[in-house]
Amino acid sequence: MPRYSSQSITSSTTSLSSDASVKIYEERLKPRIETKMNSGATLQGLVDTADKIVTEVFALDPRSTFTYKKKDEETSVQLDKVMTAMLAFAEECGGQSGKRYVASAICCCSEDEDVVGALAALGTTWLTHFLFVFRASRGHPNQLNQTPSEVETPTVDQSAIGNRKISFADDVIKRDGYACILTRSQDLAHPNPVEEIFTTSLVAAHILPSLWAVGQFDEDHNSYKSALTTFDILVNYTHLPVQTLEQLRDKLDHPSNGMTLQLDARGAFDRFDWCLKKTEIENAYDLKVFRDRGIMKKPNRITFEDRSNDFSDSTRNLKRNAPVDLPNPHYIEIHAAIAGILHMSGTGKFFDELLNNNKEDRDKVSPVRCWTELEKLMEERLLRDSIIESFQLATVY
Repeated sequence: MPRYSSQSITSSTTSLSSDASVKIYEERLKPRIETKMNSGATLQGLVDTADKIVTEVFALDPRSTFTYKKKDEETSVQLDKVMTAMLAFAEECGGQSGKRYVASAICCCSEDEDVVGALAALGTTWLTHFLFVFRASRGHPNQLNQTPSEVETPTVDQSAIGNRKISFADDVIKRDGYACILTRSQDLAHPNPVEEIFTTSLVAAHILPSLWAVGQFDEDHNSYKSALTTFDILVNYTHLPVQTLEQLRDKLDHPSNGMTLQLDARGAFDRFDWCLKKTEIENAYDLKVFRDRGIMKKPNRITFEDRSNDFSDSTRNLKRNAPVDLPNPHYIEIHAAIAGILHMSGTGKFFDELLNNNKEDRDKVSPVRCWTELEKLMEERLLRDSIIESFQLATVY
């Protein structure tokens, strides 16, 4: 019977191991990036140099192609395009600080002994530990309303998280007037439904994924270590004012990270088929559609307002409810930037093919929380298939 080592299986799965890439990022690139960001180099100078490195050095090398192989099938994405897109959308969600981070990171690779190897490691780390986390945490039927911790036996802390999520949903749906912000359909729980308006079940969707609850894992857990790298990239790229994973988790279960959508609109939002773009008017956004897959109503402009007190009982002498925070513009900008990166670089299509090739794969992939877990799942699946194939050959002969 043939032998299949874990190393051989991993090498057939991706072009460059995510773990190896992160090791290069953390040990060789990260210290240089911090130094470069704090140097006196001008932003435009860094951007021009970074662009030249990507287009004239990295894009011409075969290692700029990140490939995933499954049996005889193969799907790939260009890491140079990932870098170009990251640079293009950095300022939209992270200001000049975010753009300086991306440009500095690319420039630091040119100082490495293996320039293209460092660029490949950087691109792979951004792909697997930043962009993948946004896409993998959304759009799967088995994971739409669950964080990983909810799959296991609840603890006291998990019960508290569950209560916070219930409060989150109630506050968001009430604030949005029991109506989908995109289609204006009304929720089944609407206290005063209008007969002429379509009524359906609405959900309080997270603008940024609540999967950042990975911060609850033990510090020795591989997913927690992976999340620390993700957190570092996220904070540098978006300039979010948080210091720890736990701080971020708490912020993302707040009404300011939510909006009310009907299920199909929420699915399209989670797939980054559409996003909201800020306008000159506060709390007003234009709709940007990347892939029009069944979005029934497409308003030109969406305006958020707190309507949580519109449905109070006026016959009683009750105090008004405390106002509910409107969606944080920064979170909306981050979602829009990620959507732009996924579509500009082709990464969105790559992830779609990776996660949704067939129903069997979709069901098995959906619980993963990070790329490390996905690689482990791939290894187990390939090993299982190899064993089955070996037994089938033994039976034939």
